[in-house]
Amino acid sequence: MKKLRLVGGQVITPLEVRFADILIEGGLITAIVPQEHSTPAYENLQVEGRLVTPGLIDLQLNGGPELDFWGKPTEAALEKFSKAQALGGVTTFLPTLITAAVDHLVESIEWLGKHGVKSDLALAKGLFTRMPGIHLEGPCLSPRRPGVHPPEHLQPFDLEILKRLIIPGVLLMTVAPELDPEGEALQYLQSHGVKASLGHSNANLAEARKAFDAGVCLVTHTFNAMAPLHHRDPGAVGAALMDDRVSCCLIADGLHLAPETVSLILKLKGQRRSILVTDAAKIGTTDGGLVGSSIHLADAVRNCVEWNCTSFQAAVRMASYNPAHSMGFDEKIGHIEVGKYADLVIWNRSDLSVESVFVGGQILTRDDRTIEAAINAAK
Repeated sequence: MKKLRLVGGQVITPLEVRFADILIEGGLITAIVPQEHSTPAYENLQVEGRLVTPGLIDLQLNGGPELDFWGKPTEAALEKFSKAQALGGVTTFLPTLITAAVDHLVESIEWLGKHGVKSDLALAKGLFTRMPGIHLEGPCLSPRRPGVHPPEHLQPFDLEILKRLIIPGVLLMTVAPELDPEGEALQYLQSHGVKASLGHSNANLAEARKAFDAGVCLVTHTFNAMAPLHHRDPGAVGAALMDDRVSCCLIADGLHLAPETVSLILKLKGQRRSILVTDAAKIGTTDGGLVGSSIHLADAVRNCVEWNCTSFQAAVRMASYNPAHSMGFDEKIGHIEVGKYADLVIWNRSDLSVESVFVGGQILTRDDRTIEAAINAAK
C-alpha cells in the first residue's frame, strides 16, 4: 500500500477545522501536517477546495434497495450494499435487525457474525465498510409502541429472552425499559458488554429517568415510537432532553421529524449529545408512512445544514465522532487524528455532495477508479 498525502483540503476533525494535509500509510493516518510542509516520499492526491471529514457512522441501518437485513441476505447482496454505503460516505455501520421470531433473529445474528461483523473494527474481506457489531431493535419492545414491528413477535424484556439473543456480535439493543421494573435485564445487557437504548417505549418520565440512572445512555429515533411530549406528562422524550448523560439519536429526513423538531432537539441536547441515524430500510417510507427511512446518512448531514439547524462541522460531528464515542469506537474511528484508521470523506464545498471516500486508506470513487488512477488524474 502506497504512502499517500491528501493535499490542500479543509480538514474537519470534526472537533476543529483547519487547512492541513493528511498523510496516510498502512491504512492509518500517520500525520497531519501544514500544507507547505514537504513530504517527498508520499504520493500526492489533490483535494484543494474540498472538505475532508471522518467517515460517517450509522448506528441504525436496516437495509436498502440492495438488501434487507430483516430477511435472508446473500453475500453478494451484502457486498453490494456495503459498497453503496461506502460510496455515500458511510464507512462504519451497525446492521440492524428488527423484531422477528427469536429463532430467526438468532439465525440472522449468526449469519452476520460469519459474513462481516468484526468486533475489532477490522474490515471483512469483500466488504467496503466496517461492521463492528449488530443493533437489535427489538423484540423487547412495548406492545403500545410497536411501530412497524410485528406485535406477534414482541417479547418480554427478561433474562430468558436475553440469554437466547445476546450472543457474540450483538453490540446495541433497543428496548422498552419499563418492561424491566427491577432492572435485571438492563444489568444483564451491561454485564455482557451490550449497550441499551430506550426506544419503542411507552415509559413515563419516572420510568425513563430510572432507566437512565441504571445506565441507559441512548434514545432510539427520538420522538418516534414513544409517547409524545405533553405539557403535563413529559414522558421519555422530556426525560431524555433534560438528561445530560443521554444522547438522542434522530432521523433528519423531514418525515420522521420536522426540521423544527430537529432544531428543538439540537438546541436542548447540543451537538455533543445528538447523533444522526437513518433507520434506512429496503421498504423505506411508504406514502409518507414511517416504515424506516429512505435517506443516506450524508443526506441527514446536508438536511441539518440546509434547514439551518446547525453548521456542517456540527452535523458531521453528529454523524461521525458522536456515534463513535457513544459506542466506544473513538480510539480507532470517528475522528481525524494520528493513529486512527484513514476512513475519510471528501465533500464538494458548494453542494456538500460526496465526491470520494477512503476506507482504511483505500480510495473508492463513484466510477470505481483505482487509487493509482485517481492519483494520476490529480497530477
